[in-house]
Amino acid sequence: MQKSEIIFKPKYNGSMRFALILWPAWAGLCIYFLYQGIVTQSYNPQGILAFIFGAMTVSLPFRVFRDARFGEQIVVRRYLMPDLKIKYEDIVAFSPYGLRATSGNISMQMLQYESVMEFGKIINKLISEKKIKLRKN
Repeated sequence: MQKSEIIFKPKYNGSMRFALILWPAWAGLCIYFLYQGIVTQSYNPQGILAFIFGAMTVSLPFRVFRDARFGEQIVVRRYLMPDLKIKYEDIVAFSPYGLRATSGNISMQMLQYESVMEFGKIINKLISEKKIKLRKN
């Protein structure tokens, strides 16, 4: 029988939710401006705009995640990237800014306050159950 796992679904603040909605448009605009820059062989406005929209498109999947599952280890399911697996013994620190571990970090900076507190309750529960022992780096 498999132990039940706790699933945490993040709730992002307004600006991050807006960015998630616009992500497909940013990808499309990046491709469009790259194409325009190549066809017209003009690098001034098209190249700059392609860089701006490209940077937004590429950086967003590194800042957000779909959910975190707490079972035998923490499995963070991310968008467009492989799952991040963090063993409990690898956890170094936890703060309202995020969870730090030797095998990866979970950022809490763009989450709503209530969502950060919910994640904190899960971590504190695991600490009280002695699954997580915070250690110095």
